[in-house]
Amino acid sequence: MTKSPRPRTPSPVPGAKSFHNDGAKDIENSHMARKSEDVDVATFMREHLTPRPAGEGYMVPDNQYIGDVEKISGAKVKAAIYARVCALLNKISKRIYDTYIEAGVALDHTDRVLFLDHHTGPPEAPGLRIKAKPDIVGVFGTKKSMKDFFNKKTSSYTGVPYHRIITTGECKPEADEGAGQAVSYTCQHARARLDMPGTYALFANVRGYRILWSDASEVVKSPFVDWTELDLLEGYIRSLYFPPKNHHLWDPTISSPVVLPDAMGEGSKAHWTIAYNGNTYSDCNPFVLPRSWGRRTTVFMYEGGGNDFAVIKDAYRDDARRFEEATLINDIHAEGIFPGMVRLLDSGNVNGEDGTAIVTALPADRDKKVVHCTKKRLVMGSRVHRALFKRRRFLHRDLSMPNVLMYPEHSKKTMEGKQFISDPPKFIDEILGESNDNDDKCRALLIDADNSASLKSELMTDPALANALREELTMRTGTPRYIARAVASGEVVHNKLSRTFSSMPSLEGRAKEIYQRVYGQESYDRYEDSAGTFHGGRASSRKATDVTFIHRPDHDVESMFWLLVAVFLLAKPLGEPDYSTAKLYDAWGAMQRHTIAAPGHSDTREILLSQYNVESWQAALHPGLSCLAPLLDSLALQVQPEYAMMDPAPPEDHLHEAFRRLILEHIVGMGDTDIDLEVGIERETEPPTHGKRKADEDPDQDNRKKIKHSKGNRSTRHHNSYSLSK
Repeated sequence: MTKSPRPRTPSPVPGAKSFHNDGAKDIENSHMARKSEDVDVATFMREHLTPRPAGEGYMVPDNQYIGDVEKISGAKVKAAIYARVCALLNKISKRIYDTYIEAGVALDHTDRVLFLDHHTGPPEAPGLRIKAKPDIVGVFGTKKSMKDFFNKKTSSYTGVPYHRIITTGECKPEADEGAGQAVSYTCQHARARLDMPGTYALFANVRGYRILWSDASEVVKSPFVDWTELDLLEGYIRSLYFPPKNHHLWDPTISSPVVLPDAMGEGSKAHWTIAYNGNTYSDCNPFVLPRSWGRRTTVFMYEGGGNDFAVIKDAYRDDARRFEEATLINDIHAEGIFPGMVRLLDSGNVNGEDGTAIVTALPADRDKKVVHCTKKRLVMGSRVHRALFKRRRFLHRDLSMPNVLMYPEHSKKTMEGKQFISDPPKFIDEILGESNDNDDKCRALLIDADNSASLKSELMTDPALANALREELTMRTGTPRYIARAVASGEVVHNKLSRTFSSMPSLEGRAKEIYQRVYGQESYDRYEDSAGTFHGGRASSRKATDVTFIHRPDHDVESMFWLLVAVFLLAKPLGEPDYSTAKLYDAWGAMQRHTIAAPGHSDTREILLSQYNVESWQAALHPGLSCLAPLLDSLALQVQPEYAMMDPAPPEDHLHEAFRRLILEHIVGMGDTDIDLEVGIERETEPPTHGKRKADEDPDQDNRKKIKHSKGNRSTRHHNSYSLSK
């Protein structure tokens, strides 16, 4: 007896409060919806559908569906086409299902694929606000099992839980093209069905239909075919029972969705059970949902009680990438736990029903910008940066607000059979002699290394590896708001200020004493400038066109600057009004509008380097945090130049050193007054509409972080940046 792959069908999930997600119209008009192209029928059937098994029993009798097709073609009333298309789909599905049963094929599911007219309302999606309404949804079930969702007045179904839905369809009563809407349904499907790596969809009108396949790398559409040609339609339905190779409809490691209260107090959402490498993580809360295409990063939080927890990150990795996130993290911790970096409990490929790794369907085609990806999983046991580069030759390449966790904690399992490295880096509490309950003594944790690179010497001595690494480091990688300017453009910065270099900041008094005690006089002297040098390098007459862009360590420091700008702009003291200003709107707009554009495009954030001074930053920041303005001004002067234009070049970590000195000087100059910051409540970054602003919310008294503040002292140049991040 032949056994089919097991299409798993979770139990229905009851209704729950929903929250905003991407709108269907935005997705319909997205780059991916426009990018998707038709392939011919033979190619689509060969590459994306399961062929009809050999044998007379599997053949479709001639003219069996002619009556159903005539009814669809003759639909004149808008509501008529939905039910008529469903009738045809269900007739084909029943025949396929019955034929398999009669042939002795064992199916793990007991019910056939049932197509439902669902055009009168959106599916129920716990944790999502899905406004789009697929006209047709497919489930494993019977009409009896779905009776609770049937509306007798409209003779259609509504509110079917998305966790029951395995495929969706869009119908047009007229001869209109609506494949873009069908694409948008696959996007929402990926967010609601976290256990489905790929999905099929249908578009139909009175003239004919087309089939779509969507996974992390691509949307593929069949051509539009007439209703008299049903082989394509039969292949679509057959593939829901038996997906073809590399078309992974199911992730068997994710199952059993249940609706539970959200840990952040945002109503309820579906939680999932994840089984991986012999461990079961139940009731995992998905707090980062995937985008439909690309890496499709999804992050779950597992709470096992006490100090037993795990953060589970699923993402699709381009097989052509040189570095793998888990390998980099394990390498960082190879000689012992490295403080300030996320710790792993487990990692590897995620396997599908057939026991092979879950991958995207299409082979890589760089000319068509199609990548082949494998689904990876990190199980992390953690909820600076300079030491990682210096000691582990590690570039993060995507420093952004979501990738830096403040006040982290670690699962007790991360220390089992392990110890810290022998000479851990010094963090601010240890430098100042203050207490810190974290076992690694850091206030911030670096996560998300899937864009990162290793610069280890053994890679550079191998010519082939060195060439691959250089190619990797020319890629424009990062988050638009925080990416370094040169990385965003793919070329060195060349403007009026790019050759305006600043000297390495000097320390005096207690700040210098602390530095010398912690790091030593030799370290201080190593970065001191002599006549004509800046950060130890010298300005040159080199032309920008003669310098090849490559991702350097100072680019990560520039990203940290943009991260600090964003955090400082959004922060406000507890219980204080917004005090949003035109300068805030301008500054945030410059950050928000930035895109990773083609070389030669201007960077909208340059205004913050060229035109903002201490007074500008004071006007943009909350008045209660205006003492941060001198720090931002000082940091901006260090970030502004293009250090690739220096010859000889400064030490690789020169900008790290400049930031360390400025921040240390500012911390030492602070007083003892504390300011409580709002957590989860940010300042308004857009001008009010109709003369009104959203009312300030009552803060949660338990959700606060403290920063030390030199009260009323605007001459204090630097502040504790670490304590300001969310």
